[in-house]
Amino acid sequence: MKKFQAILEEIMEISRIPMILYNADGSCAAAFTGTDGSLDDSVHEFIGSDVDNQSLGAFHYFKVISFDTLSYVLLVSNFAPDSFTIGRLAVCQLKNLLESQEESVTKPAFIRSLVTGTLSAPEISRQAKKLRLAPASWTAFVIECQEGFADSYAYQLIEHAFAGHKLDFCCELDEHHLLLIKDLSNLLKEYKAQAASDIPVRQTRARKTAAAGQEQISASLNLFSQTLADTLRAEALLQTHIGYSTTADSFLELRRIYQEALTALNIRRTFFAERDTIAYERLGIGRLIAQLPADICHIFLTEVFGAHLPDSLDEETQNTIQKFYENNLNISETARQLYLHRNTLVYRLERLEKTLGLDIRKFDDAMTFHLAMMVLAHVRELES
Repeated sequence: MKKFQAILEEIMEISRIPMILYNADGSCAAAFTGTDGSLDDSVHEFIGSDVDNQSLGAFHYFKVISFDTLSYVLLVSNFAPDSFTIGRLAVCQLKNLLESQEESVTKPAFIRSLVTGTLSAPEISRQAKKLRLAPASWTAFVIECQEGFADSYAYQLIEHAFAGHKLDFCCELDEHHLLLIKDLSNLLKEYKAQAASDIPVRQTRARKTAAAGQEQISASLNLFSQTLADTLRAEALLQTHIGYSTTADSFLELRRIYQEALTALNIRRTFFAERDTIAYERLGIGRLIAQLPADICHIFLTEVFGAHLPDSLDEETQNTIQKFYENNLNISETARQLYLHRNTLVYRLERLEKTLGLDIRKFDDAMTFHLAMMVLAHVRELES
C-alpha cells in the first residue's frame, strides 16, 4: 500500500489533479484531496457495475483490476481536460505494480503475510488465484523451540513429512517458531483410524452424530500434534512445544486460527508447562485467567494469601500437591502412590495449611489454592 500511495502522490504532484483510492470493499484506502464520505454510495454502485470506468459528478471512476480480480477503485478529479488520460495512466501504473509484486509470490510468503495481517482481502484473493489455491478446512499449529531451528532440519522435516499435500502450508515465523497449516480432510484420513480408539465407544454411542464427529476431530488433532512433537524430538533432536487451533474454512480466517494457536502456546507456558502440545479449545480456565489485568490478580492473591505470597514451593511439596489433586483429594490413594505412610502425608498437608492458611483436604480450599497458584503464575509471566 505504501508503494501505491507513493506512485499516486508522484502522479498527483506532476499533474496537480486530486485523487482518491478506495479498496475493493468500498473503504477509503488513501485520499489526496478532501473527502467526507459522500462518495461512498457512488463508489459501491460503481464496484457492483459491469463497467471499468465512468464519469460521475466531479470525478472519473476507474477500476484497478489485476489477474481478473478487482483490487482498487481510483477516483480522479475531472476539472482538467486531460484528467481522464492521467487517470488511465495511474491505473496502468498500479496494475503493473500489483502484477510485478505477485510474480514472485510463494506459498510460504503468502501464508506469512496473511497471518501477520499485511494483506488486504483483495490481495488475499488475488494471490490465492495466482498460486492456484482453493479454500479448504484448516487447523493451525505453531511450533516453538527454545533452542531455535537455525541448526536443524526441522523445517524440511515438517515440510516433507507433515505438509505434503497441496493445501498444507508451512513457513518460518522467526528463529524459534514455525507455522504449519494443515488441511483437515487429509489429516483426518491419515489419523482417523488411530484416533478412533481414543474415543470411548460408550460415549460416542450416547452422543449425537455431530458431537461424535467433533470428538473424532479433536482426537485426531491431538494425535497428530503429539506425533509431530515426538518426530521432531526423535529425528531432529529438538524439544518442541506445540499450540494448535480450532478450524477455519477460508483464507480470511487463517489469521484467526494462527492467533488461536499462538495463544494456546503462550498459555501453555504459564499454566500447562508439563505438556508438549495443547489445543486452543482445551485451555479451560487458563484462558480466562490469562485475560485478567495485573491489578485484579494482585487483589485476589492478597485475599487468599495476605501479604506473604508463596513465591516457590519445594519439589517435594509440589509433587505431593499434584498427586493429591490427581487422586481427587484421596489421602489413602495419594499416600500409596507416593510410598508414604498415611500419617506422613497428613503431616505434610497440615504443615502446608500452617504455611498458607488453606487446608487443601477441603474441596473449597483445594479449589481456591489451585486457582490462586494459576493466577500467581499469570502475574509472574506478566512481570517477567
